[in-house]
Amino acid sequence: MNQIFFIIVLAVLFTACSSSGKKDTAKTQSELQVKSVNEVALTSYKRHCLACHQRDAGGVPGMYPPLAGNKVVSGDKNALIDIMLNGMSGEIEVDGEKYNGIMASYKNLSDQEIANILNYIRSNFGNSGEVIKPSEIKARR
Repeated sequence: MNQIFFIIVLAVLFTACSSSGKKDTAKTQSELQVKSVNEVALTSYKRHCLACHQRDAGGVPGMYPPLAGNKVVSGDKNALIDIMLNGMSGEIEVDGEKYNGIMASYKNLSDQEIANILNYIRSNFGNSGEVIKPSEIKARR
């Protein structure tokens, strides 16, 4: 009788521990995937944007506009995608300050990498905006 009771208790404990472990593992994997995507996007930002727009996305006065708190970054997706694909030159005004630098085209990057960069800047530096999908980049090419 004691053996049967002991086996039942072990079975209940094993089942309880293994099922909660699966939930924790699934949650951890999901968190790792999000962290991994953010790390990839940050790496791409550092590689392609940081030199001009700076670590804090504050830009360079008179040359490269800030991405931080920027209405264009948080605004219309297509306008932002077009800037990445086609580059930009000539004088522009952002928050009353004039900039006259040259932004190269990044059409050589994959749709996924452009989406990663744009989503990174749209969700950081005081910006917000809808997620941009790689298929939306492809459609604008």
